[in-house]
Amino acid sequence: MSAALIFPSSMQVAPARRVDVHLVQALAMALAELGDIELPDSAPTAEDAQHLEALAPLYLAAELEHAGVLRTAELIAGLFASGAITQPLGPTAQLIADFWRARHERLAAPEREQLFLQVFEPSEFYPLMLALCDALAGQFDNPARPSDVRARVALQQAADSLAGWLAPHAVGMAMFAAGDIVQALAQATHFLRDRLLQVAFGAQDLWGLVATVGTAQGAGPAQMRRHVDLGRQGATVLAWLAAAVPQGYALDPASAPGQQLMAAAIAWRTAWSGLQAAAPRPGAT
Repeated sequence: MSAALIFPSSMQVAPARRVDVHLVQALAMALAELGDIELPDSAPTAEDAQHLEALAPLYLAAELEHAGVLRTAELIAGLFASGAITQPLGPTAQLIADFWRARHERLAAPEREQLFLQVFEPSEFYPLMLALCDALAGQFDNPARPSDVRARVALQQAADSLAGWLAPHAVGMAMFAAGDIVQALAQATHFLRDRLLQVAFGAQDLWGLVATVGTAQGAGPAQMRRHVDLGRQGATVLAWLAAAVPQGYALDPASAPGQQLMAAAIAWRTAWSGLQAAAPRPGAT
């Protein structure tokens, strides 16, 4: 059988090769027109990892803000400054006075809330965080099982997605505000833990004191506790994420740190599910 019968004139090899050359030339010309423009790499870099380090305490601060810790401290400080708190508080009185005097030096509640919304935009952050916690929980599989390979791939993809999304948010004002807000929280919890102050408000502990204010503003104790759990456990996960970026998200599920990380991820997922069931956030899934 001749070659002409196998390859009709309309399907000769030579014209096909000429078409390929034309395509390559056209692509080369199109790329040349782009000049030095480079496509962005979505994977986080080592520099991104340094920026991400500030987000773990900032996320804890964000959830404590939802729990009402700073709001409670500011209200109590205002009452103290107005003379409404008459019970003797000992050294705690000086702590409250210092906190009140510095109120204009720190971010106000609306400014903090705006910052948290910018860095941890709910409709984007929470689904990505949930996916990472799901992937970390999946590491409980036996490493000898084939499914563990898929679990590791899922973990890397989820970690890359969250870190890549967070990295651009971990710059600018977020880097400066993290220290400011965390310091304010440290000062607030210092005097909110004082037993004399708690007794003055009829509370048993710090969270009872926060609940006294939160309940008056429509937030129940269970909701506040879930925000606290989200902050604590989420900060653990985000701290690991920042440290693991240069290492390719290496994780030993059998090690003590690995077990603690996976437990934090599961606890965060549980708190998030409970919060969603009680009061779903707009735009979150």
